[in-house]
Amino acid sequence: MLALIPPSLLLLGTLVIFILRRTRPGVGYAWLSGVLSALLASAFLLFLRWHLPQQVVAQNWLPLSRFTDSPIWGLDSISWLYTMSLSLLALGALLTASARLQRDVSPPAWAGILSILAVAMLAVYAVNLLSLVLSWTLMDLIELVILQANSRERRIGLQTVTAFAVRVSGSFLVLTAILLVRGQNLPPTFASLPPREALLLLFASGLRLGVLPLHLTAVQSPVARRGLSTALRMASAASVLPVLARLPAEAIPTEWQTGLLALLALAALYSAAAWLTAPDVLTARPFWLIATASMAVVCVVHGQPSASLAWGILLILPGSVFFLYSATQPGTVVFPLIALAGMSGLPFTPLSAGWSGVLPRAFSPLEWAFLLPLPLLLLGALRFAFVEGDSLRQMERWIQVVYPLGLMVLILGYWLVGVLGMSLYPARESLIGGGATLGLVALGWGAAILARRRFPAWFESEAVRRSGERIGAFLSDFFGLTWLYRLIGWLYQRVAGVFDLLSSLLEGSGGMLWVFVLLALFVSLVRAEVTR
Repeated sequence: MLALIPPSLLLLGTLVIFILRRTRPGVGYAWLSGVLSALLASAFLLFLRWHLPQQVVAQNWLPLSRFTDSPIWGLDSISWLYTMSLSLLALGALLTASARLQRDVSPPAWAGILSILAVAMLAVYAVNLLSLVLSWTLMDLIELVILQANSRERRIGLQTVTAFAVRVSGSFLVLTAILLVRGQNLPPTFASLPPREALLLLFASGLRLGVLPLHLTAVQSPVARRGLSTALRMASAASVLPVLARLPAEAIPTEWQTGLLALLALAALYSAAAWLTAPDVLTARPFWLIATASMAVVCVVHGQPSASLAWGILLILPGSVFFLYSATQPGTVVFPLIALAGMSGLPFTPLSAGWSGVLPRAFSPLEWAFLLPLPLLLLGALRFAFVEGDSLRQMERWIQVVYPLGLMVLILGYWLVGVLGMSLYPARESLIGGGATLGLVALGWGAAILARRRFPAWFESEAVRRSGERIGAFLSDFFGLTWLYRLIGWLYQRVAGVFDLLSSLLEGSGGMLWVFVLLALFVSLVRAEVTR
């Protein structure tokens, strides 16, 4: 039961914010309540690190049914990593929100951050497939409510509906896996999954992450706020990533591996390149999520699911540093640079534990491609680190203290979960991967500086910029499946036109005559089939 205390603290903070919004018109107490709840949740999770495992079983949750399986939630070494990351994200998002109070004062958004991260913790706690699909469903409903409450338009857009449909498709794949497992008289747990059902679960995770197949709609939202939108995206990813680490090592059949690796290489390279060339960090956010999630899925395909933990934590904590980095002054650039050091993959860094799942013992030409996404991500992050934001020096003194503290919470938290939850001892893979990454980053950064100095007119050319934008738009439409959604919309309009025509005919003055004609046609077809 102790495992339920951290999400309960976040939900309590949500409730207090709504109460204070009704009773006190100011925002100071509401913001402080949210920060305090996130701080207490993080401190209690740190305490639970030495009291693992924790487990909660929902007995008799359907008393009027013969359904015997019970949802099980638990806190173990895998779920602790992601739950601690979500708690630190809640604290960092609220602390850095102080720098955006002048234009983004929204207690409902702070309540949305706490509530969606609390529900994501329940999904991270899922021990069996039943608790997983229940948690995913609750997350989808909560996210729809948050998007609707914080959207300027009072209607749900097509993009939100599409994202919801993609996620529900993933949940249906999990339900299919449950039925297949129960048909073999096996318990619906991750450890007992046969290869076919494990593959279904991998595709379900890929759908919700936007990796298998590659699509962008599931990681976009109409919410423009940095804090809330970042929390929504990270919560959605964190609810799926623990599934990858729990899959059996032999989950992927050998005959599927080459095709999946080719698709993952395409997703990782395209997303990393799009992250590098994006105009701003918020536009690039979906590509960061897909690129890092692709690397986590690669670990599962290589039979090293535990190595996906390092890529999952990289997705959440260092990524949030760049997404929440909105105010700058000459000294603040040190924060994203420290985050970059942990992202390098060198020995003794938190990401070093992830190379064992990306670089197998026996190399193939295809697998060399997975050395390229991380350098592209680092180069893009380095570029965003030097982008000027709001002037922190012109803000109040307490904001100049609290805002950097929020960034440090995410950076130090990344190293904390790496030291306490993963093995950082140097290995051959980390030496190869980290060394190659450092060399490629230095080469790419130096080549960009040299090219800009030698060919400044080419870089500043309007024609070159427009050509790049057209190529980027084409690739985004193609890989984002925009063309498929347009085709589906066109087919829907054609079918709707046919039904509108039939409706207008039957509702007109000759409607009864058309009914008799169609009835006679139907009877004649039936008789012809019977006589045959």
